[in-house]
Amino acid sequence: MSEFSWVGKPHPPLKMEGVPKVTGEAIYTVDVKLPGMLVGKILRSPHPHAKILRIDKSKAERLPGVKAVLTFEDIPKVKYASSFRDMPMATSGTLQPPDQYVLTDKARYVGDPVAAVAAVDEYVAEEALKLIEVEYEPLPAVFTIDDALKPDAPQIHDHAKGNIAAHVKYPFAQGDVEKGFAEADCVVEGTFFVPRQVGAHLEPQACTAYVDPTGKVTVWSPCQLTFPLRRELAKIFSLPEGMINVVTPFVGGSFGTRLSLYCEPIAIALAMKTGKPVKIVHSKEEDFSTLETRTADRVTVKAGFKKDGTLIAMQMKVYTWAGAYAARAYLAGPILLMWGLGHYRCPNTDGECFVVYTNTTPAGAMRGYGNPEASTVVEQIMDMAAEKLGIDPVELRLKNVKKAGEPSNLGPCPIESTYEDECIRIGAERIGWWEKRKLKKQEGVKRRGLGMAAMMHCSGAWPLLIEHSSAMIKFNEDGSVNMIINPAFPGTHCWTTLAQIAAEELGISPEDVHVVTGSTDTAMFDLGSHASRTTYVTGNAVLEAAREAKRQLLERASKMLGVSPEELTVKDGRVFVKADPSKGLTIGEIARSTIWDLKGESFNISGKASWSSRYSSPPTGAYFTEVEVDTETGEVKVLKFVVVIDCGRVINPMTVEGQIQGGISQGIGYALYEDYVINKKTGVVESDNFNTYRIATNYEMPEEIEIIFINKPDPKGPFGAKGVGEPAMVGVAAAIANAVYDAIGVRLRELPITPEKILKALKEKEKG
Repeated sequence: MSEFSWVGKPHPPLKMEGVPKVTGEAIYTVDVKLPGMLVGKILRSPHPHAKILRIDKSKAERLPGVKAVLTFEDIPKVKYASSFRDMPMATSGTLQPPDQYVLTDKARYVGDPVAAVAAVDEYVAEEALKLIEVEYEPLPAVFTIDDALKPDAPQIHDHAKGNIAAHVKYPFAQGDVEKGFAEADCVVEGTFFVPRQVGAHLEPQACTAYVDPTGKVTVWSPCQLTFPLRRELAKIFSLPEGMINVVTPFVGGSFGTRLSLYCEPIAIALAMKTGKPVKIVHSKEEDFSTLETRTADRVTVKAGFKKDGTLIAMQMKVYTWAGAYAARAYLAGPILLMWGLGHYRCPNTDGECFVVYTNTTPAGAMRGYGNPEASTVVEQIMDMAAEKLGIDPVELRLKNVKKAGEPSNLGPCPIESTYEDECIRIGAERIGWWEKRKLKKQEGVKRRGLGMAAMMHCSGAWPLLIEHSSAMIKFNEDGSVNMIINPAFPGTHCWTTLAQIAAEELGISPEDVHVVTGSTDTAMFDLGSHASRTTYVTGNAVLEAAREAKRQLLERASKMLGVSPEELTVKDGRVFVKADPSKGLTIGEIARSTIWDLKGESFNISGKASWSSRYSSPPTGAYFTEVEVDTETGEVKVLKFVVVIDCGRVINPMTVEGQIQGGISQGIGYALYEDYVINKKTGVVESDNFNTYRIATNYEMPEEIEIIFINKPDPKGPFGAKGVGEPAMVGVAAAIANAVYDAIGVRLRELPITPEKILKALKEKEKG
């Protein structure tokens, strides 16, 4: 029998998060409606690189129904960073230099905001954009890393010589890599290219801004980091943080795309100018061509091994394709180094990353934040080494995985718990690794192959970033509680998981936990939803707040029952004496008496807590897949996937399983289908909607998926839980790439692995 009432149970989404979505009543940012609200639209540059010589907005301003037309001349020229400027891992300790204006005076990619209008409706706003006259001086542009790094390449930003936005050395280098390679019995090396990937969320980017008569700004935004967003908006508009309230309604998907700042400052500027609420909603084409994508990276890895498979040296060199502005590529590129060099035990490590400006859509955060990229590269290197050494890929990884107490993948902070070796062993057994690997390779048209990848991610980004969340819990008269929290809700069912944590500690049902969230005015500080941190960091804050509320509850009950608090326990909505369960009171009776006490001792039972992480509890796992490759068409079919995850004690198996299934789908798309095409002559994004950008559908999902939880508690997580949202997809593409090689004997070092690339590689193989 489980020791828990709610933890570990597959609880369906709470009514407040599940029912509104199913019925269509959920309010997203695009649904916000305010009295007198105007429609905002953005005029974007048609050129990838151009000086703006003149803007004439007079015709647009005279159009009936137009309330404001803004250009860079109308907005204070305060530079900002869409990523909120956090870059603490840089060896210099400096932050990302701000490199954007709200509206630009020099276009740096097709889609760069040049002007904005506010009008009474969408039709007038669209017509006003056509009436704005802009005189451009086109400049030479660069669309690839190689072109941007040429000595005669055009300079995209004055502060970035040679178009290098950042050059970061691996901050946790150790040993002597050259000595390590000299002592190695086997050295493998390879250069790989991993592409951009689009978040492909359904809700378009949107923002509504309102400035009240006191000058206070309220912003409705799907941004996942509301407090950092508020901080950056305060800097842009020279306002105290308390004069800005950021509200996050339901978020219609994210996968990391919503971590940054987009149209919010433009909406605020229009609202300040007009004195009216202004809403901006992107078209789907604007989403695809202007929002941050996953970074594309060219990665060279060199690894040295002893004969027994011991990894003794590893070196990485990364070129990250940032796009027109550094955005979150400033961190996503360098952190790729950390994922890649920090995963396996290795005494000699070194590396560097160059973040490169190009005249293309900015790139930055997406699910896994550099780890799927690192995994795709490093896990193929491990397979290459295993083949060269004559060691099974499973055994090679088991030889080199880290153990609890060793430095984590994010720095010297020791690992609190990891069961990666157990994940690998179980996954190999369930896929039939040993039996299928012994079979003779097929010679027919359709050939099957097995592939695997191991994974270590994070539960929050400590020690690289601040990891601070807060929670408040107060009892209502009926015995239910209000849980005031503020992680964004991008579809991960985090509210239900956090409610289960609170309910378990308080002895009530999750249905009696009412979530109050979504506003920086009403909630205490929370960094937000990213880095697989919500369950681990916000969950610990919720647990601490619940413990304080429970302490007050038991103290009050002890006075009412005439026993000490130590003699009491609480379960199923009732406080009772441990030695005599018949003697007790319902929580509602205690809460009501406490609030409506007429003896001068009334108060509201409540608890609040802030939890700041100082620990590294990385989720770990293993991915195993079987694929079939058609050597005549080049088509790859994923037949089976086994994922074994160590995410600590699983709070809600239903939620975790859903995350992993989604991660498999997203990883399959990254590996095989998703191709973000930018025209190399014009800089125009050609895959700018769901018709031209292909993602994996139900048809491409494996016929058989097996998900296994290790389910062992972490010492620092709430009830032993760790993160799992991003890890669900980290190793999927790597496992598929290794399986394709196993099937056809050709290693493709560039994603996506398309039929065209496979057929070309097979032809080259035939030619020798």
